[in-house]
This record gives sequence, structure tokens and C-alpha cells, in this order.
Amino acid sequence: MRSRILITGIPGHYTRLVRSAKGATVNYGEQQLQPESKEAFLRELSNISNTGNYLIGEGALRAMPAGATQIPFWHLHNSCTNGTGLDEINANFDICVFTCANLLRKGLSADAEALVLKNLNMPIVMLGIGIQNRADLESGLPEGTQELLDVLKGKEHYFLTRGYETAEFLKSRGFSFVRPTGCPSVYFLPDNMRAALKRLPDVKVGSGRTVFSGYLGATEEAVRDVNMLSKPESESFYVVQDEFLHFDMKVEPNKDGRVYDSTSGEMIGDMAYKHSDQLQRKLKLHTFFDTNQWRAWTSSMDFSIGRRFHGNIIALQSGVPGLMVAVDDRMREMLNFTGLPAIEASALEAANDRAEFVSDHLADLNVPQIVETYNDRETNFRTALRDIGLN
Repeated sequence: MRSRILITGIPGHYTRLVRSAKGATVNYGEQQLQPESKEAFLRELSNISNTGNYLIGEGALRAMPAGATQIPFWHLHNSCTNGTGLDEINANFDICVFTCANLLRKGLSADAEALVLKNLNMPIVMLGIGIQNRADLESGLPEGTQELLDVLKGKEHYFLTRGYETAEFLKSRGFSFVRPTGCPSVYFLPDNMRAALKRLPDVKVGSGRTVFSGYLGATEEAVRDVNMLSKPESESFYVVQDEFLHFDMKVEPNKDGRVYDSTSGEMIGDMAYKHSDQLQRKLKLHTFFDTNQWRAWTSSMDFSIGRRFHGNIIALQSGVPGLMVAVDDRMREMLNFTGLPAIEASALEAANDRAEFVSDHLADLNVPQIVETYNDRETNFRTALRDIGLN
């Protein structure tokens, strides 16, 4: 008899349609949301904080058997705090897959996660757990995160980490079932992923339709990437993930009172962000709250490059060649484990001719080895799930 699998934690885009939840039952609405006013758009973005997170939740759910059930984390947390309790949840499920990301970090105290997992009477699988910065581990984790780790020590637990560094940290804390597997988003649509990787040496940098991702409004380098990696006559695009929330990007309604076209995903309001005056190319900005729409749109691109991991993963899922620009420890941990092609931001920024630098890097890639490593990591991921009983 198969285990009854509960999935919670980071959600997929489908949870946007949840209208209510009671016990182990979740009710979904049928009307697609159209957040086109400024208030509705920013509210929708705030609900997920970073649209790249939707890929994590989606990858986790699609890696599970068809009978797995997604329960929003907010419902479990509310049940723990309003006196309802989790009795019905505990009666209806045998194992919990808790989808997470860079949960081990200085700036987050995982009090809510500790409370919910403490009240779940079942084994816990921490899927995709990772570190934010190595220095965070050296200076000590927040109290709530320490409590979360203590809660997990009292249960049957499994850690499937984003990479080697997190695995070694958890092993040093005395946890036994710890396996580096990478982010679950990497193994969704694997045939498209392989096809995209094989196309990398054929990319003509600066020509065709290029989609960028990564910290527009936060760093001048994001504008320089667009200027130096695209030609004046080419088409360039940028996909927003959380820039309106965490960086200096702003939008005001157009004459029709709209900032966003929900059909195309294009930002149609009056945009403002740091260093926009230095932009020498025409750049269209898009935002996507539905990963299927995001992939369908991205499939029309010729190349993806940027400083966002999931901004490039969705391109690879769409069959579009993508190159990561590594900027921090969390990104490097995932890249080091998966072997996906990447360049260091410092090396790109030091290049006199960024387009030539990227072209040379793509030409030198050992694509057969990259694909072989990807295949090995995919097998490792699915084997780990099978060993736990999630098949």
C-alpha cells in the first residue's frame, strides 16, 4: 500500500487558486486571477515573495506520485495557532514532504516551521533545504531555526539538500539520513533540460531574442549585462521575480489604471528603477505568476542569461539554452552539485567584451559531460525519493 503523502512548504503557482481549507480538504476556485492594478499586482507578488519559488513547489509536487496532496503551509500554521489542531491531517497522511529552499540562514527564524512540524505525527522529508551564506552557519542560526532542527531530531526525518555544503553541515549536527540532491525544480521536464543544454554551443550571443534575469534595480551590472550582451537591433527581455518588493523598482498605472497585462505577462505601467538612464537597449519587462505561462512565453526565446537560478531553470525547462551568472553561496551550492553551466559574476564584470567572453565560454563547454552529470543527478534524486518510499 502506497504512503499517503502530504506536501507543504513552498507552494506551486496553483495554490494561488486556493479559496479555503478545512482539516485535510482544500477548496480551489475556478476563476484565474488577473492582478492588473498596482495594488492587486503588488499583493499577488507579496503572496509568494519571489515568483521563482513557484518552480520549487511545482518541481516537488511533480516528483511525487499522482496521489500526493498539497496542503498550504498557511493552513497548517493557522490550525496550530487557532486551536483547531492537526488531528485530521495526522489521520489522513503517513509522511510529510516539506518543500524548502535556503531555510538555513541568519535572517530567518523558522519559528512557524518548527511549530507545524512539531505537531505533525509522521516522518518529515525536508526537500531542497539549503544555506543562504556559509558565514551564517559560522555565526550561528536563529533560535527558531535551532528549534526546528531539534524538533526534527525527535522524529523520523530525511534531509534532501540543495548541495554538498548543506549536507555536511547537517551531518555535523548529528543527522543521519542526509543526501545532496539539488533543487527539485532541476528535475522537472528533464528531456527539455537536456535538449536545452545541448543547444548551448550554438547560441549566437547578442543576436535573436535574449531574456535576462537578475537584480535589475539593485545593481548597475544588470543594466550593463543588457547593454553588452545584446545588439541594438536585437530584442531583449527581462523577467521580474521580486524586484518590486526588495529592490528599487517601482511601477505606476498607465492611463487605463493598469500596471500589468495578465494575458502576455508584460509590465505596461510606468516603470522606474536605478540606472535605467544608462540603458542603451530596448528592454521589455515581464512578470509571471503561472509557471506554465512563463514557460510557454520563454520557449519563444533564443537564449537566457542572468543572475537568478530559477530564472534560468525555467528557460532550460522550456528547451531554451540558459547560462547562469553565479552571485552568491546559495547559487554556487546548487551549481556545484548539479554541474549546470555557469560563469562567475566577477569574471563577467571584469571582461572588456562581455559578449565575447560569454561566447568563448559557451564554445568551450564540454556538453556531453554536462549532460552526463545532469543524468547522474536526476537518477540520484529519484533514487533518494524511492529509498524513502516516495514513489
